[in-house]
Amino acid sequence: MSQVEIRVNGRHYKVTCEEGQEDRLNRIAAYFDKRVTSMAKDVGQVTDERLMLLAALTVCDELFEARDTAEDYESAGETLDPDTIGGASRAIDAAAHRVSEMAARLEDA
Repeated sequence: MSQVEIRVNGRHYKVTCEEGQEDRLNRIAAYFDKRVTSMAKDVGQVTDERLMLLAALTVCDELFEARDTAEDYESAGETLDPDTIGGASRAIDAAAHRVSEMAARLEDA
């Protein structure tokens, strides 16, 4: 396991990840930081805990929309090859799992 220091809303957190996933974690953290920072401007004064929750829910909403879009393609009658469908499904599931893990780690920090 590797340890990466990420920054979210001006605060630094040490998060562990699998070897070789450091760059990916940094990209994910940068995306989440962008969402949190934007949300902080929109909602004003709220606790960090509430801000993180709202941002996590927003990111999860994006994930659900992506899943719905994938399901729409599947049910639209257009033929997608199994590799494309399987790859997209695995990517979405992996992203959901990573978001859940990051949320848990941030709660523990």
